[in-house]
Amino acid sequence: MNVILIKKYLSSQKTKIVEIFDFENKKVKYSEKIKGWKIDKFKGDEEIVRAYILAKLVNKLGYKPENIELEKVYDIGRPKVNKPRIDIIVRDDKGNAFLYIELKSPQDYEKDKDEVIEKQLFNLASQEQGQGKKVKYLALYTFEIINEEIKDKCILIDYEKFTSFEKWKEVRDFADELPERYGKAQKDPYVKGGEKDLEINFSHNQLDSLRKNLHNVLWGGGGTDDNEVFASLTRLMLAKIQDEGEKRNGEKYDFQIFSSHDGESFESHEEIYQRINELYRRALGNILNITNKNEVSESFVISRSKFSLSKLKYTIAEIESYSFVGGKNSFDGKDILGDFFEGIICDGFKQNKGQFFTHINVVKFLLWGLQIDKLAIDCVNKEQRLPYMIDPSAGSGTFLIEYMKFVTNAIKRIFSDKLDSARNTQMFVKNNFYPDDTENRWADKYIYGTEINPDLGTSIKVNMVLHGDGSANIFVGSDKGDGLSRFGKYVKTTGENTLTNTFEDKTYPKPVNGSFDVIVTNPPFSVSLDKDTAENLRNIFIFGEKKNSENLFMERWYQLLRPNGRFGAVLPESVFDTTENKYIRLFIYKYFKVKAVVSLPQITFEPFTSTKTSLLFAQKKTKAEIDVWDELWRKYSNEWNSLKTRCENIVAVYFEEKDRKKLPSIKDLKEKEEKEILSRMLKNYIEPSDEKLSAKELVKKYAGELKDLCKYDNDTKDAFGFVNTWWVFGEVARVLNYKIFMAEVGNVGYKRTKRGEKPMPNELYAINDKGEVVVDRKELETALDYMRKIEWD
Repeated sequence: MNVILIKKYLSSQKTKIVEIFDFENKKVKYSEKIKGWKIDKFKGDEEIVRAYILAKLVNKLGYKPENIELEKVYDIGRPKVNKPRIDIIVRDDKGNAFLYIELKSPQDYEKDKDEVIEKQLFNLASQEQGQGKKVKYLALYTFEIINEEIKDKCILIDYEKFTSFEKWKEVRDFADELPERYGKAQKDPYVKGGEKDLEINFSHNQLDSLRKNLHNVLWGGGGTDDNEVFASLTRLMLAKIQDEGEKRNGEKYDFQIFSSHDGESFESHEEIYQRINELYRRALGNILNITNKNEVSESFVISRSKFSLSKLKYTIAEIESYSFVGGKNSFDGKDILGDFFEGIICDGFKQNKGQFFTHINVVKFLLWGLQIDKLAIDCVNKEQRLPYMIDPSAGSGTFLIEYMKFVTNAIKRIFSDKLDSARNTQMFVKNNFYPDDTENRWADKYIYGTEINPDLGTSIKVNMVLHGDGSANIFVGSDKGDGLSRFGKYVKTTGENTLTNTFEDKTYPKPVNGSFDVIVTNPPFSVSLDKDTAENLRNIFIFGEKKNSENLFMERWYQLLRPNGRFGAVLPESVFDTTENKYIRLFIYKYFKVKAVVSLPQITFEPFTSTKTSLLFAQKKTKAEIDVWDELWRKYSNEWNSLKTRCENIVAVYFEEKDRKKLPSIKDLKEKEEKEILSRMLKNYIEPSDEKLSAKELVKKYAGELKDLCKYDNDTKDAFGFVNTWWVFGEVARVLNYKIFMAEVGNVGYKRTKRGEKPMPNELYAINDKGEVVVDRKELETALDYMRKIEWD
C-alpha cells in the first residue's frame, strides 16, 4: 500500500476530518464532529482505508461530518453477547442510512466477498431497519492505486430494491462509485485508455481470493458437472482476452455489465449473454484458429442448461475490472494471472481415468534433469535459435508453461553470462526476450502442444496468453488436437508450422516429423483405444494394433524428435517391468539411448490415482547408431536361429529318441560341441558346476529354460524379427553397453490429499531460501545432483 500517497491526499484536504494520521505508529484521530466510536489506535490497513474515505466523503462528495457515524454496534442473538459492528454509516438529515459501508483493506477486498456482503451488510442493514431507520445503499468498499492515482473500488447495492442477499445474488446488479450529495449511484463503463480503464496492478492475494470466490459460487451447491463449469469459465476468459485484444483507445469494453444512463437499471441476462457469445465466437477464429463458419456458429460460450445466466453475470462482474492481457506483468511479479488460472484448473477440472496433472515439483525436476538450460544456451550460441519443444498430450499445459518460463529465465537471467558475445547471438536474444513485457513471445515459434480434450485445449490457450503468449501452436480437439494423428491434420491458418513436416526415415518404417529438440510430457496411462481408432493407427505406427496409449505416445516421440533430441516423461511403472510391455522396452532400447530412470513414490499422483510411476529420460539415436543396432541385431538373430534349430534337435535326440543321423544340423556333432551349443543358448543360466555335466544331463537340468529360449516372441516379431528377443537383446546390449542412472526417491516435496497439500522432504532436488532449485552442486545428495552429471550428446 502506498501510504505516502494517502498521507499526501489527507494533508491536502480543506476540511480536516482526519486530524492525526500517523500510519507508521498505527495512530489516527478523526474530527469530533463525527459520531460513534472514537478511534485513536489501530492494527490493520483497513483503518487507512477508513481515513481516506472519510476525507473523501466530506471534502469531495459533499457529506456533512455530523451525519457520519463510525462502528455502530448491533445486538444479535440471545443472550445478546454477539455485537457486530458496521464500519461507516452516512445518514441523511432525517437520520436514515443513505450509505451503509463495510470497509476492507485492498489485499482483503476479494476475500470471502459474498459472505461479507451477506453477513456484514444485508444482515446488519436489516437490524438498522428494525430500529425504524431506512437504508438506501449497501457498500463494500476499498481503494486501489493505479498510476499514482487513488481510485474507489466498491460494490454498491440498492437495498430498497434488494432487501435480502438471496434476492440480490440471483441478479447481482450493483453500482461501483460512491454517489455525491445523496445522488444516484452510478456504474460507469470501462473504456480502453479512458479515465476508467481496466486494472493492471494486482497482487497474488487479490487473485487468490477472487479464484476462491469464483470456485465457491460457480462450483457451489452441486447440480452442475464440474468440468462443464470449468469449460464455461475457460471460454469466458477466452472471450475476455479477445475483448482486450481487439479494442481501440476510446472504445468501451464488451466484457462488462452495463447500466442505464441514470444507473437505476441494468441490462438483461439475455443481452449480456448475446454480447459475450459474439466475443467468444470471434475468439474462436482469432485465438483458436477455427475457420469453419458452421463450427463457429454452432459454438456457445456457455451451455445454458448447465451454466445459468445468473452465474454468467456473476463471473463477468467478478473479473470485468481486471486486465487479463495488460495485467500479466503486474507490479507484484510475473505470471500471477497464470498462477491464478492454474489454480482454477487444479481446483476445477475433474481428472479422469488415465489423465492426471503433474505436480510442479516433478515438472521442474524433468526440466532441470533434461538440462534444458544447457541445451538452450548451446542452441542460441551456435545456431541463434531456441530448442523446439512439444508436448503431444498437453493436458492442462503445465509442461508448456513451465518450459516457456524456464527457458526465458535461463537465457535472460540465470545463465546470461554464458551467452556468446557475438553480435548475431546478442541480437537474437534482444529480438526474442526484450522488452520485458513481451519476453515470452519467442514461444510462438518454438513451443508446440496438442490436446484432444477441447476444454483442456482451450484452457491451454488461455493459460499461455496469461503467461505471456505462445499459444499459436496449440492444436485443440479431436479433429486436430489428437496427439496420435497424422501430421497433416495439425493445420494452422497462418505462420510457420513445424508440426506438419514429414519425411521417410530409412531406419524406421513409418513417416516421421523429426523437427523437435525436446519433449516433456505425461501421456495418458492405460487408456485402451477402440477398434476403429486402432485400425486407423496401423498406417501411422508400428504398434498401432496394440491399443495401449502410453506406448503409442512413446513411438510418437521417436517420430517427433530430431536425432539427439531428448525426452523426459512420466510413465507407469508397468512399462518397465511387465511382459505385456516388452515390445515397447525393446523399441526404446533400439531407437533411444536411455539416460536415466527415476522411480517415484506411490503418493506422487494421489489423491487422483495411486498408480506407481517412474520418470524416463532418453535421447533419440542418430541413423548411424540405429544402423549399428540393426547390424548387431541381425548378427545375433542369425546366431539364435542357428542355436534354436540345433538345441531343439539335441533335446529331441535325448528325450524323444529321434535318430541323430536324420537331423543334419547335429548329426556330426561331438559331445563337447553339443555342450558348447547348449551352454551358449543357456548363457544366462549356466553355472560353473555345470562344466561336469554331460550334454544329456544339461538338457535334463535345463529342459524348461531351453523350451522357453527356443520360443519365438510373437508380440515383438513385427518390429524385431521372428526370434527370441531377450536372448538376442542380451547380446546386443552386451556390445552396446552404457551407463544408465537409476534411482528411487521416497519423497517428492509434497503429499496431496483431498483436504489439501502438505509439505514433505524433497529427494528430487534441493532449493535455496527463495524456493529456487539449486543446480550443479558439489554435493551428490538429491536425484538432480546426479542427473546434472549426465552427459547428453
